Amino acid sequence: MNKFMKSTRRFVTLIEMVIVMFLIAMIIGVVAYNYQGSLDEGKAFKTKASMDKIQTILILHLSEKPDANIESEWKEILKKSPLVPNAKQLSKDGWGEDFEVRVQDDRILISSKKFNAYRQKNPSTHFNIDEDDN
Repeated sequence: MNKFMKSTRRFVTLIEMVIVMFLIAMIIGVVAYNYQGSLDEGKAFKTKASMDKIQTILILHLSEKPDANIESEWKEILKKSPLVPNAKQLSKDGWGEDFEVRVQDDRILISSKKFNAYRQKNPSTHFNIDEDDN
């Protein structure tokens, strides 16, 4: 071993630390941006599934009681249905807003303002396949 070799220490400079922090912030920003799209897609999926389930339950109720007033009683019908474990949760879309239920030409139409806005904002989504939902 050479007695004249001195151990040198290498310190991280402030510029290196700033560069690393900038890169980490950029990666987090990209991940967060992509994650937001996934969240909206999940909310839209939950909304579509809830709309289909509500429509099925209301059609079953109408088959038993054809004179029922669906537009005003739909939340009560959900509460009384044995197919619904949590009627309060089912009566809201993925964004937490109440569904709108109306009867038109002997058809039950269920819609959500946020879901419709999502479909308009994302025209290439697979939720635009059947336009009869609203």
